[in-house]
Amino acid sequence: MKSGYSILLSLLMGCYTAQAQELRLFSEEMRNTVPHQQTVIMDFIERYFNVLSSFKQTSIEQKMADDKVYFRKGKIDDLGKVTDSMLFSISLQDRYYEVSWSNGQIPFITIVFPAQYDLIMGMSQEEAQWRFKDAILASPTYNPEFTQPEETELLGDGIYMVKNEMMEIESLTDAVYYNKVGNDYLPVFDAKHLPYSVANLFHGLIADRDYQLYIEQSVYGLSTISYNLPLRQWLNYCTEQGFKVFFGIEERNEEGVKAVVITHCEELEYNHLLSVLIPNTLTEQHDAVMKVRLTPYIPTHNVKNLYQQETTNHTKKTWN
Repeated sequence: MKSGYSILLSLLMGCYTAQAQELRLFSEEMRNTVPHQQTVIMDFIERYFNVLSSFKQTSIEQKMADDKVYFRKGKIDDLGKVTDSMLFSISLQDRYYEVSWSNGQIPFITIVFPAQYDLIMGMSQEEAQWRFKDAILASPTYNPEFTQPEETELLGDGIYMVKNEMMEIESLTDAVYYNKVGNDYLPVFDAKHLPYSVANLFHGLIADRDYQLYIEQSVYGLSTISYNLPLRQWLNYCTEQGFKVFFGIEERNEEGVKAVVITHCEELEYNHLLSVLIPNTLTEQHDAVMKVRLTPYIPTHNVKNLYQQETTNHTKKTWN
């Protein structure tokens, strides 16, 4: 059953469709010259103000106040005066977006709104969760591009590490690992160093594998749905979305490794949390299936608590 929010959104989108997209602020040429993350913001701005065009003035003011969408410069009517010759910019500052148009050095319109995925994507958390698999499958194919690291840290046993960031907890990092052969660094991928190998795998450094994910995904209402997904398609999705990937070992036993993977979307302030069971035979069995418990679209301020809850629960769970 749809929530009241979902029903309202459906009605609004129906109005938007019926009005034949009256407001077009961004040409296809402009869209083709910016990263995917910026086209998401462009889509939001056009959709949002087209929907508002069917509202009465008092309702427009109330909705914008509820959504925390504000004009620092200009007003709604000025959007119809925007041209392709105007300078346009998007910036993200302190979890708020600022989009602006200017005539040369003269500011014309400035709009601010929160970096909040349900607002920008135009759907509730429930709808986003149910559409999640389709979003992954719709991502185009990307081939891994390996570049030699510039600075590394020697860990011992001939392993070199590159680490730039951690996420909330020291055990969750973006670290990747290399062997050095002559003057070249090669990503670690062998049974002896399984945790390092899996970190490299989920960071997209290992090519030519046919691994599968068996996913149990949380959806609204304390339910789960299950489906199979090629690991390569998951990596395609992460690349398209520009996620930062953080990896940590939860537990290691005689069967394999339990790991946590968090993909962080800085632009929309949400995360996907994966708890993954990796068999010890992974590096030799190139079509292996990894079991995954997935919680998508976690607001960034909730991720630490949910991570701690997940790891506590999963260490007590038996994976069959």
